[in-house]
Amino acid sequence: MSGLLALTSGSAAETTTFTEPRYRERLAAVAYTGSDEAFGEVDGVWVPEGTPRRRLLRLAPRLEALLSGGGTVLLFGDHQSGWPATADWAYRPAGGAGETQVPAGSPWSGTALGAAARRLHHHGVLFPPQGAEVLLAAPDGAAVTYLDRAQAGGTLLVSTVDPLAHFGHTGAVEAARFLDLFLPWVTNTLLPQGDLS
Repeated sequence: MSGLLALTSGSAAETTTFTEPRYRERLAAVAYTGSDEAFGEVDGVWVPEGTPRRRLLRLAPRLEALLSGGGTVLLFGDHQSGWPATADWAYRPAGGAGETQVPAGSPWSGTALGAAARRLHHHGVLFPPQGAEVLLAAPDGAAVTYLDRAQAGGTLLVSTVDPLAHFGHTGAVEAARFLDLFLPWVTNTLLPQGDLS
């Protein structure tokens, strides 16, 4: 199996999102975070916001192995678990919808994906490691989403936005627009095997 594996802890938001046909077609599989099964031969793993911290820490060796093998990890949420060590997160009240910026030179700059990302609010800010590329920033320039290819070994996308929660719980149009553009970008751009469709 190649492609993108989505992790789920069984929340209603995750179930709704991962069973939505237009998102499910972009996923190679969905796996339960409480399982001890190996990820298998996947190119990337999506770790959604709300993944329990203890489970994330238990999964960390498998995620690190994927990254060190050149794979991709997409990590969303408030990043208080301590993994990865390079994800330096600081609390800020939720906000920023419509106020975030896509920095010049970002792969999202001038794209529909960047415009959709700007409409999402964020939960805290990040202090990216040296060499990381900021994709989305708070009004003061602090990172909200970054791509780390320099320190991670593979490709690590870290973000404090929570589109899955908003789509899965309320069907939020802005979250859906972001996911509609984000998942094809991931499968076509970040994963070594390219598009699944």
